[in-house]
Amino acid sequence: MGFPGDVAMVDELAKPVNQLGTRPPSIRWKVLACGMLWLCAVAGNLAWAASPRRVILDVDPGIDDAMALLLAFQSPELQVEAVTVVAGNVPVELGAENALKLAELAGAWNVPVARGAERPLLRRLTTAEAVHGENGLGGLELPAPKKALDPRHAVEVIVQTVRAHPGEITLVPVGPLTNVALALRQAPDLRTKVREIVLMGGAVHGGNVTPVAEANIHNDAEAAQIVFGSGIPIVMVGLDATSQVVLTRQHLARLRESASPLAKAVASMAEHYVRFYEGQGRQGALMHDPLAVGLAMDRTFATLIQPAHVSVETRGEFTYGQTVVNFSLQRTLTSPRGDRDTIGPVIRLEPNAQIPLQIDAERFLTLFLDRITAPPRLATPSPSATGGTAKRSS
Repeated sequence: MGFPGDVAMVDELAKPVNQLGTRPPSIRWKVLACGMLWLCAVAGNLAWAASPRRVILDVDPGIDDAMALLLAFQSPELQVEAVTVVAGNVPVELGAENALKLAELAGAWNVPVARGAERPLLRRLTTAEAVHGENGLGGLELPAPKKALDPRHAVEVIVQTVRAHPGEITLVPVGPLTNVALALRQAPDLRTKVREIVLMGGAVHGGNVTPVAEANIHNDAEAAQIVFGSGIPIVMVGLDATSQVVLTRQHLARLRESASPLAKAVASMAEHYVRFYEGQGRQGALMHDPLAVGLAMDRTFATLIQPAHVSVETRGEFTYGQTVVNFSLQRTLTSPRGDRDTIGPVIRLEPNAQIPLQIDAERFLTLFLDRITAPPRLATPSPSATGGTAKRSS
């Protein structure tokens, strides 16, 4: 898969306008219409409760990516249609191997895992071995995977899966947004077919790799600019939210006490992760990527969400990768006036993201620990053990 040599914002889609009839409805019809809308809302809620949400996880595993993957596999609210891998915390080859190992650990034999972009659109890749260990899993050694990579490029998997289920797929990218941006450029129709993007990235009040930039966005700001300009509904799970969810040594103790192989693996990985954050003066590890998965399945983990217009800085020497979050939804224009510019009209901006700002961390961590300490939900034998292809259980 080649990479474009230039990056441009994807134009926002025009919103369709419904043409209504001119004859005023009667009171009876108004009452009936309201009743039907209420019934539709109730039916929609029941359908939501009964049907899992189809998701594609785009990951760069990474310890918190690993925890996010296992949480998704363990959650009946989600149906993981595919796992796509992008270069980020680790090189893409290592990330793909880790994703295969984690899928096997969870029993997710029939979830396709596909390798994607090897580098950002325009810049050099920055990896994070100091945070995640040389193997990306904090030194945890899992068995060599028997599961094979999907032969398709991750971008093809995203495009084909979304087209196969229009309006149903939620993308959950928890690494750099390179794969998602390439999919949108290759298939612009995805802008009307993706249900939602719940991404881990960005920040309102400060970064973690620079004073203003968060790591995922900073690793490929041009890709992030494309995604935020796509017109797809976005939930930006940034540092302001994830810094509220801290995995402590008390949580590690519960994981170690569990008989679940998933819990033991997470405890081993998280030991390295917690130690890194303790070195920064924190009480434990920040649960960046797992929180994005949590909000994809249950938005009420966020007790405060605000709409905003998000722009991504791609040119600054010191501000590259900053997410400029405009809660006012206003912008002041300027116009030339002789040898100077003068302030012009104030225009309204449409929100392009929802920003979770307050998180019920205790409730989320309780769910995370309950899911990870439970027996593997997708525990199916490998295809080689059954002499064929295992049936999908998600």
